[in-house]
Amino acid sequence: MAHNPDNTRLPTTAPADSAVEPPAVVPSARAPRGRTAIVIVLGVLLSAVLAMINGLQLASLERALNGLRMPDTRLAGYDAGYVQAIQAGMTDELYERYGASHYLWDMLFPLVFAATLVLLITRITRGRRIARLLMVVPVLYAAVDIAENLTLEAVFSSAVIDSGTVALASTLTVLKAVLFIASLVAALLALLVRPRGSDSSTGRPAS
Repeated sequence: MAHNPDNTRLPTTAPADSAVEPPAVVPSARAPRGRTAIVIVLGVLLSAVLAMINGLQLASLERALNGLRMPDTRLAGYDAGYVQAIQAGMTDELYERYGASHYLWDMLFPLVFAATLVLLITRITRGRRIARLLMVVPVLYAAVDIAENLTLEAVFSSAVIDSGTVALASTLTVLKAVLFIASLVAALLALLVRPRGSDSSTGRPAS
């Protein structure tokens, strides 16, 4: 049979629209981790500012009381007699400033400080079980610090100094100092127990 050149078919080419689409781009984990780092840095800065403002507030009260330290700063504790000595020199204006310290600056500081450390520990440990144990410490610190503020307010608002309430406030003050140091230690321990051999941006094992 003779070959008919009209029957010869040229190879077809795929239309331009049928080209293979590029693979979908998987969002990188660097962006959320970067935002977390920024929040942690802002938390550290805000904690420092709040602590400084509260420290200046308490220092001004101590100057007004001729150098008598406020109970909040007596980390070794105090008794009812010491509180009575402070109460004898307090005025309405000093009480207002002391209340502002308890209900504002020294209320915000433990909350911001604890939240920052919890976020830091969570980011560093990346889901390890020990993270839950480490996060308990700053949370306890915040709770004790706020409880100390409220207890001291109850002490000074009472017409008669109750030795039992003072003893509770003194215990909370000492415990606050211990838990503050323990919170910093917990953050350092998080660095020591962080996962090894993992990618710093995703937290997954490096390939």
